[in-house]
Amino acid sequence: MKAVVFCEGTTDLLMIQFVLQYKYGWKYDGFVENTVSNRLMKRILVKDGAKIEIRSCGGITNIPDEMRRFQEQMEYSTKKEELFDKVIILIDHDTVDSNKIFVDKLNEKLQTNFNERDINVDIKWKTDNLVFKEIELDFYISCLPEEETGAIESVMLEALVTDDIEENLVNNSEKFILYIRENQDRYLQRKSLIAKAVFNTYFAIRTPEEKCGERSRVLRAYDWKNNEVLNKSFGFLDIYDNDNK
Repeated sequence: MKAVVFCEGTTDLLMIQFVLQYKYGWKYDGFVENTVSNRLMKRILVKDGAKIEIRSCGGITNIPDEMRRFQEQMEYSTKKEELFDKVIILIDHDTVDSNKIFVDKLNEKLQTNFNERDINVDIKWKTDNLVFKEIELDFYISCLPEEETGAIESVMLEALVTDDIEENLVNNSEKFILYIRENQDRYLQRKSLIAKAVFNTYFAIRTPEEKCGERSRVLRAYDWKNNEVLNKSFGFLDIYDNDNK
């Protein structure tokens, strides 16, 4: 099984990696960075011969373009082992109409007919291939949070509240960010950015030296397998088990 996950940014990429590693037992197997900007572009995880690539696209508006490049990659692949079996797209629920705007742009780039009802639902995607004529991939667009506007960090913050101390830290981080937002009109005016700012404030307190290894250590300590929030929101990443049922 070979899958690819397209997400908006580096934070999303790392969160997906942590969920796959610490909840579903995948192992880290390498990364790709932009040699000019040093921006993390891709991380690779493996599990018993299966492989997942997590690709950061640099924002939701870039995902349709990255998907078009992926479509071309699939079109010109000449060997079965070069093909992917599943595509997952993870986007933030930025605004009430952001899902429709995203799907419309995706259809424009891929010449497809997806609609908003296809979000958070398992579907199929058929695309052309020069050798195999047509290939069919499992396709899943995940929008988090599902029922309200926000960002993936909103879900992660809820998952991190495991006792009174963590709850107070998250709540006080949120109060601080909301105070900053309400007393100026230049920064943090989009709701999805609030969750990202609260998330980073929380970790600035937990790991003030800003070391990626320290953040990983903090996250690794949580009970990922039995966390109800993660079970509800990130079940779509349980693709290895689903593939082998």
